[in-house]
Amino acid sequence: MRPTLCDTFKSRALWTWDTLARGRSVKCQIGEETLTDLNILELKIRHASEVYSKTFTKRKEGSNGADWEWWFTGSSGKWIGFRVQAKVIDIDTDSFKHLHYHKNKNSGFQCDYLIKEAFSNKEFPMIPLYCLYSNWNTLSKVPWRCLTYYPVEESYGCSILSAFAVRYLRSFEKKIKSKSSTKDFEFLLNYINPWHCLVCCRGYGEGDLPNRVIKYWRNFIRRSEREISEQLSLNTRRQVDSELENYYGTYNQIELLDNPPEYVLRLLENELNEQPYPNVRTITVFKEWDEPISYNY
Repeated sequence: MRPTLCDTFKSRALWTWDTLARGRSVKCQIGEETLTDLNILELKIRHASEVYSKTFTKRKEGSNGADWEWWFTGSSGKWIGFRVQAKVIDIDTDSFKHLHYHKNKNSGFQCDYLIKEAFSNKEFPMIPLYCLYSNWNTLSKVPWRCLTYYPVEESYGCSILSAFAVRYLRSFEKKIKSKSSTKDFEFLLNYINPWHCLVCCRGYGEGDLPNRVIKYWRNFIRRSEREISEQLSLNTRRQVDSELENYYGTYNQIELLDNPPEYVLRLLENELNEQPYPNVRTITVFKEWDEPISYNY
């Protein structure tokens, strides 16, 4: 039986974990673009009729804040999109050193650009998200909130975190600076989950791929935003909320779309030749067949 998207998302997380571990063993830091390209390659090989992807010439990172775009669809014909920034763990510090990246003190933060660009097209709003490539040596306790699978720490090889959560974490950083950092993987474990949860999870809702994705976003990813914001002081929270108020109206009302943007349809027809946005390096469509998910523990 051929693998489902769920199977492959899980296996690619384990592969990413193992690859970073191998790099750690010889003190070789692997970049996020390399990991992204190899994960996309394997997804396309395993799912030639379900995964469509186009990578454009690399543009300068940081000016736009999004280097990957995800679109999910299924038997319902509905769609949901994400603007994604990939980050890889620094194997020397076990942290995501560039999670709060900005070019210099006079430039904006990458996270803020990511959020802004996710809502730049009001007809097709997307969810801003971070994809974290991870590995660690030892950790005393690993949280596990999945309602579908047993805990496997290597599943965190590819993890997801809301960009709004990252924005709150940037303000939270000052509060905990004397103890640790919001960029430390051990700290972030409280708010992230393996990326396969987006496509596999039936614990938060049934349905085809886009329906599972949006239900998981509502029930878990958004919860992490609230958990972080509630730890901020009232004044700090109000300040951040004021910065984000132009986006929250749209963000809170995101629903499944009847159709994707035109450039996504062109990608499906292998006719996408021009880059739709200057700094989006890769666009990937996940189009699940109408079949049950396998549960192989």
